[in-house]
Amino acid sequence: MSEDKVQSAQMASEQPVNAPESATNSQDQSIEPNVGELIAESKKYRARSQKVEAENTKLKKQIEDSRQKQLEEQQEWQTLAEERATRIAELEPIVESAKQQETAMRQELLNDFEEEDRETFGDLPFSKLKAVHGKIISSSETRVNVDNSVAKAPTNYGGYNNIVEMATKNPKEAEKWLAQNIPNYKPR
Repeated sequence: MSEDKVQSAQMASEQPVNAPESATNSQDQSIEPNVGELIAESKKYRARSQKVEAENTKLKKQIEDSRQKQLEEQQEWQTLAEERATRIAELEPIVESAKQQETAMRQELLNDFEEEDRETFGDLPFSKLKAVHGKIISSSETRVNVDNSVAKAPTNYGGYNNIVEMATKNPKEAEKWLAQNIPNYKPR
């Protein structure tokens, strides 16, 4: 009998020590699957919320349509005209702003073209103008605008357009020119 008491006392003293460990392990194991369940549940609620919002919008539209039909049947033309005039007055500034933005963007796109291309592409719808601009301008990124209206004076680089061209075609002359024209230049 005394052995039973000793064993039960030992078991009792061991249980509280082991219990928190087993509880912690079971909590760790239950947390990971629980996160997945929570995410799935959250997605389910979100989908349900989006569905309800869509139905709400649809029902509001149906109510407004039925109200307008009812007014038409009762020949409340004055009320319908006033509501539509109010709606148009709300939308006119938005439409005007959009037109101004499109005009500005159209002008920006057309400014990238040469003069004759501006005349050719100027009457295209904006979406087509944007597509043409993307194809023509992006394919000619290295395009250089040259002003041929003013004749340029001969350069001071020994007949070359710039020092880089001179250095490429005649390195000895370029070294000589640099030594004469650049202070503190030391030839190689």
